[in-house]
Amino acid sequence: MASRATRQPLLLPTASLPHWRLVVVITATVMLGGLAATEFPLIALVGAIVVLALGVASFDLPMAERAATLLLVSGAMILGRGWANLGIPGAIPIPATEIVFIPLAAIALLNRRTRLDYKILLPLCLYATLVGIRLLFDFPVWGVFAVRDTTFALEAFILVIGYRVIMRDGVEAWYRRMRYVAAAVLIYGAVYPFLDYAGVTGPMVGLQRESPLFDSTGVKFSVIAMSLYFVMFGKGWVRVGSLGLALGLLTQYQARTLYIMLPVALIVLGWATRRFDKILMATVPALLVAAGIFVWASSNNVQGTEGPVSTEFLVSHVDTLTGAEGPNAATIDARQSFFSQTIDAVAQNPGTMLVGLGLGPDLTFGQWMGKQDQLVRNPHNSYLETFARTGILGFSLWIWILIACVRRIAIRARSGSGLQENFCAWILAASSVYLGVAAAQPIMAFPYGTVPLFFLLGMGVAASKTPKTSETEPYSVRSNERQVLDPSAA
Repeated sequence: MASRATRQPLLLPTASLPHWRLVVVITATVMLGGLAATEFPLIALVGAIVVLALGVASFDLPMAERAATLLLVSGAMILGRGWANLGIPGAIPIPATEIVFIPLAAIALLNRRTRLDYKILLPLCLYATLVGIRLLFDFPVWGVFAVRDTTFALEAFILVIGYRVIMRDGVEAWYRRMRYVAAAVLIYGAVYPFLDYAGVTGPMVGLQRESPLFDSTGVKFSVIAMSLYFVMFGKGWVRVGSLGLALGLLTQYQARTLYIMLPVALIVLGWATRRFDKILMATVPALLVAAGIFVWASSNNVQGTEGPVSTEFLVSHVDTLTGAEGPNAATIDARQSFFSQTIDAVAQNPGTMLVGLGLGPDLTFGQWMGKQDQLVRNPHNSYLETFARTGILGFSLWIWILIACVRRIAIRARSGSGLQENFCAWILAASSVYLGVAAAQPIMAFPYGTVPLFFLLGMGVAASKTPKTSETEPYSVRSNERQVLDPSAA
């Protein structure tokens, strides 16, 4: 009988493949770190981070993908404008949002099983193609401004990321994860109005202009949207406390759009769940919590984002919505002026009506300057901006995308009271905050608006397609965790 060949022992010890990868990753990271400290600090530092991220992904790609997704969503919601100003500066800045989400979107598009439904993916790709063609013509004229105006279309592809996470992991997994994201957003939202009051400062960041990392701009919208998570899924003091906190913080955020959109979102949530009584029962005690927050802030002379926290300021600020004179009433007049001027500019000929004025033109017509003396080119209406820059063709595709997403989510939300239906109801209400604010604020021009909105819509579309669960049995968070009662029956 032939003897089995024996392998000769190697003179040098060898590592298994995972250990070999670890050695390569650590070596490359150390080398790039040394290069960062000597020759090319920024480029080498980014290279080191990329190598480290690829190394982590090579060991556990799903884990790395989930972590990157949570970083993207949490960063945009919690840091707001600070997150929007993170990235690689230069002649053409590269935002951190694009660095994180483009690889995630590529993975989502390449995987057929978790790829977004073609009925939504088709208009999304057509809209992106239109914007890309416009960029070819507009970049030689407007330069970096033209590039900046493409982020609206590019970041819409976060839809595919939100869709993939649900199709890959299921609704229950992201129902749990979004609970922690919502809690973090609410905690930070409750703290940051008092940072200036306490004299706390943070580091400065900036792709084009310096901005504080802990900047209130943009955070308030996510605070209101994410408070609805606990209105939907919380019970008892959690539901009342989160809604009361959101209402109380409105007096410090002092955003007129949110004065309107929080009540509207609560109505949407009640409509989607067919349980207006539950919303009303939570709202009454929540108003008492909000009143307590307001009294404390006004008695301690806390300053809001626009003025003092006081009854006089709040009443005069709300009155400006009806056309009365008051704090920042001029911005309402300016928006009306920009609207009429933009419509006139687009309607100047059939070509601009069809494909718009293009990427880069100033849509405030040189009339609006920012706090750092920068030209504000956005008319503070995302729908108007989309129409102005891409014409009837681009605007039609854009509305097609939004309606296709919202319609599916609303239909599933109204179809029952299981986990999937309640998840869709929350997403519908939270998305309505961003969609409503976009009519009077430029949040779609920044990651603190695009990232949460399109991620939520993507998750909602995927959840609307998942199998229906029993409405008579409580759904579980995990098989080894306690049961969580159906919130609509709480």
